Amino acid sequence: MKRMGILLAAAFALAACATGETTNTAASAPGGERDCFRSDDVNGYSIIDDHNIGLRARSKNYILTTAWNTRDLDWTHAIGIRSTSGWICTGSGIGVDVIGGEPQRNYPISQIARAPNDDQPTGS
Repeated sequence: MKRMGILLAAAFALAACATGETTNTAASAPGGERDCFRSDDVNGYSIIDDHNIGLRARSKNYILTTAWNTRDLDWTHAIGIRSTSGWICTGSGIGVDVIGGEPQRNYPISQIARAPNDDQPTGS
């Protein structure tokens, strides 16, 4: 009976590892199901309106939505983006913050979307 418990625990541990590996691969694989980038890939920011921030990463345009007023974000000082997972992906923005201003403030992101007017990749 004890042996069966150990085998079940090992099976659950392996299943958990396999699930985490699949998630990381999907985030990093080009052409994967998710559209993701790292904070180091970002090379431009802009204000779209009171609650949306434009962002450019890897030659693609994204829209980040926050409940905070983006017009209060001081763009004259350093600005950055942080993600708890290391990846920033379209969909839910939970765990992603835009950081900037003086004094420095965090703007929690609720949603991340590809800009509708962004050119979609073509060819191989």
